[in-house]
Amino acid sequence: MSERLRDELSPEEQKVNTQAVLAHVIPFAMWLTMMVWFDDPTWSYMMRSIGGLILLAIFRPWRWYPKLNPKNILPAIGVGIFILVVWVGFEAPWVAGNAPALTEWYDRLLVDPFMKPFQTRELFDIGNGVMAPYEVIEEGEHAGLHVYDPKASGWLIFAIHMFGTSVFIAIIEEFFYRGFLYRWMQGSPFFKIDAGNLHWPMLLLISLFFSVSHFEVGAAIICGIAYGLLYIKTRDIWAAIIAHGTTNFLLGLYVVKFNAYQFW
Repeated sequence: MSERLRDELSPEEQKVNTQAVLAHVIPFAMWLTMMVWFDDPTWSYMMRSIGGLILLAIFRPWRWYPKLNPKNILPAIGVGIFILVVWVGFEAPWVAGNAPALTEWYDRLLVDPFMKPFQTRELFDIGNGVMAPYEVIEEGEHAGLHVYDPKASGWLIFAIHMFGTSVFIAIIEEFFYRGFLYRWMQGSPFFKIDAGNLHWPMLLLISLFFSVSHFEVGAAIICGIAYGLLYIKTRDIWAAIIAHGTTNFLLGLYVVKFNAYQFW
């Protein structure tokens, strides 16, 4: 637990603590706020990415962390690949074709259980009698395509989306969830809490909190635990960021390759 309570900090320590908290919270709050502000999902990612870049440059949350340890890069990439498999595995075409009951009950129990408990993903007619678990553009030259399909949005918007989800989301969320919130719940100032302190109740709670903003709640909980354990094991926030970015980047490639836009 914390060495000292917040009210025992000196004025200078309180100032630094406040700066550290804001540096982690404001970029994350901005990301969520702009998600609500912008109705157009393609422009939303562009504006959030620009806003994230500006706020990260201003607040520099990495000031409270050591630099990346190169020996943690490969394990981080491995964790990122593992989470990709967890994220799409139960709904992958091979699993859905060979074990449809497994896919169905995964959907019923672990995909959007808060809003649609015990329901499978809603299917939409995307043209030619094909049903898919995502909506498409209904009219115009891009009818039948998802708004994130690069043939509809353009490759520039697609690249911005990939960069935003692989870089800015990974940085902002890992600094907030693993770097800040996990330790802040254990004491103050949070940046003096040992990052290698494994506290299972806190880790599970943060992973559950992390999952709320994802439809694939079950996979997101496993994801949060994996990134959290990686950070705790390495004491390297950059390892968690690399793992998160790897998952999101490969997920983007998977989405485009297999038209699995329900994951985006």
